Amino acid sequence: MKKLLIAIVMLGVLSSCEKFLNVNPTDKAYEEDLLTDRSGFNAALAGVYETLNTDTLYGREMKYGFMESLVGSYNVTNSAHKYYRSFRYEYNYDEPKKMIDNIWARFYQCINQTNIILGNVGRIENDPYYNLVRGEATGLRAFCHFQLLKLFGPSISSEGIEAKAIPYRTAVVYSATKFSSTAEVIALLEKDLSEARDLLEKDPIRSNARNANLNQFAYEPYNSLIDYRGIRMNYYAIVALQSMVAQWKGDLVNAGKYAEELITELKTTQSIRMALSSEIGSVGNTRMPMENIFALFSSRLGAKVSTVFAQADATTTGSTSPFLFPNYTWLRTNLYNSAVHGSLNDARLAGWFVQPNTSYPWKLSKYLFDQTRLPSDVNYRPLYESKVIGLHTIYMIAAENYASSSPAKAMEYLNLVRNTRNITTDLALSADMTTQKIKDLIFDEMRKENIGEGYLFTEYKRLFRPIDRATLVQPKNEIFRLPIPADELLYNPQN
Repeated sequence: MKKLLIAIVMLGVLSSCEKFLNVNPTDKAYEEDLLTDRSGFNAALAGVYETLNTDTLYGREMKYGFMESLVGSYNVTNSAHKYYRSFRYEYNYDEPKKMIDNIWARFYQCINQTNIILGNVGRIENDPYYNLVRGEATGLRAFCHFQLLKLFGPSISSEGIEAKAIPYRTAVVYSATKFSSTAEVIALLEKDLSEARDLLEKDPIRSNARNANLNQFAYEPYNSLIDYRGIRMNYYAIVALQSMVAQWKGDLVNAGKYAEELITELKTTQSIRMALSSEIGSVGNTRMPMENIFALFSSRLGAKVSTVFAQADATTTGSTSPFLFPNYTWLRTNLYNSAVHGSLNDARLAGWFVQPNTSYPWKLSKYLFDQTRLPSDVNYRPLYESKVIGLHTIYMIAAENYASSSPAKAMEYLNLVRNTRNITTDLALSADMTTQKIKDLIFDEMRKENIGEGYLFTEYKRLFRPIDRATLVQPKNEIFRLPIPADELLYNPQN
C-alpha cells in the first residue's frame, strides 16, 4: 500500500506539471527531458490517467454529472441549476456548451499525451516492460477516440456508418487532422486495439489478481506498471473494448465472440469476477469493484462526489445547484420494481438510494462513503475506484448477441447477473419470448446497473431508442450527436 500512496503522490505532482499535461506540440524539451527511461514513461502514463480523472471527464461529467443528466436519472427542475439545460438537451446554452467543449478538448489532450508516449517509446525498446508501456498507450489512445466517436459521431442506426465522425489522431502534428467517417474511425480503432492486445499478451493481470502489487523488493525502484493492473489499461480492458467497438459497429457476432473470450478466461483466472450477492452490502463493495475490468483510481473521489451528491443526513433541498437527486419514485416503480422483471430485493435498489428523513428528497448514495476511511487501508481502497468498464457489461454484450442465435444462453447470462444482485427469481424463456423482448430485458438490466455511471446515453444512441424517463424522449440526431466545438469546425477541414 505504501507503494500505491507513492503513486498517488506522483499523480498529484504530475497534475501540477501543467505544461506537460497540456501537451504543447511545439515544445519538444519536455519529451526529451522526461521520456528517457522507464520511469519517465511511467510518469507520462500517469499523466494520461490523471487527465482522465479530471472533473471534465471521469472525475464528474463523463460519469455522474453531465452524461447522467441526459438520461433522466435525476430530478432537475430548477432553471438556475447547473444541469438544467443539459437535462433538457439545450446544448447551446453556456453551461452545457462549456461542458461539451471541455470534454472534446480533454479527450484530445489525452490522445496527444498518448501520441507523445508512442512517438518516443522506441527509446526503451530493450526495457523488459516496453510492451506494457506501448500497449497501454495504444489502448488508451483507442479508448479516448472511441468515447469521442460515441459522443460526437453519428448514430449508425440513423445516419449510417459512412457519415463524417471525428478526427483520429495517430501522431502529434502541427496542423488540423481531417475528419474521418465512422467506418474509418472504427477501422483505426480495430487496428489500435489489435496491436495493443498483442503487446499486452503477457500482461500480469492474466495470472494475478487485479489489485496485485508485483513490486517485491524494496531495493528496486518502484514500478507502477506492475501494481494494481485493474486501474490501468490492461489486457482484459483491451478485449472488452474490442467487444464494445464491434457492438457499436453493429457487428453483434464479433462483439459476442470477444465478450465470450473474456468471460471464458476470467472464469478460470478469477482475476476479475462477478460479485456474490452476499458481498455487495459490505464496506468497499457497494459498487462491486471486483468486477471492474478498467477503473480509475482517485484519492480525491470522496471529496469530488460530495460536491454533487448531498450526504445521506443532509437537509439540502432538491432544487439546490449543483446537487443532484435521483428520480427515485419513478425509478423504483418503473425500473427496479417493474412488473416484468423487477424485484424489491434488488441489492442496487436497497444499497444505492437512501432517505433517512422523509422531509428531504431521496439521495443517490452509490458514491458516498465515510471519508475517514482512507485508501491506505486495503479494505477501503476499492471505495476510491471509479468504474469505466465492468464485467456486467461484457455479460450483457454476450447476451445481446445470443438473443437471436441462442435465446437460452442469453437468458442464462441475464439471470446470472440478476442473481448476483440478489434477484433470486429467474426470468423464464417463455414461448412468446421474441428476440426483441430478450433484448429489451437486457437493456433494462443495463439501466439498473448503470445509474450514475454516465454510460446509458450512448446506449440509447447506439440503438436509436427512445430515452425512458419520466417523460419519454423520442430519439433525434440533434439530441444524440453532441455538437462539435465551434473552433474545431472553423479551423479543421472536414472535406
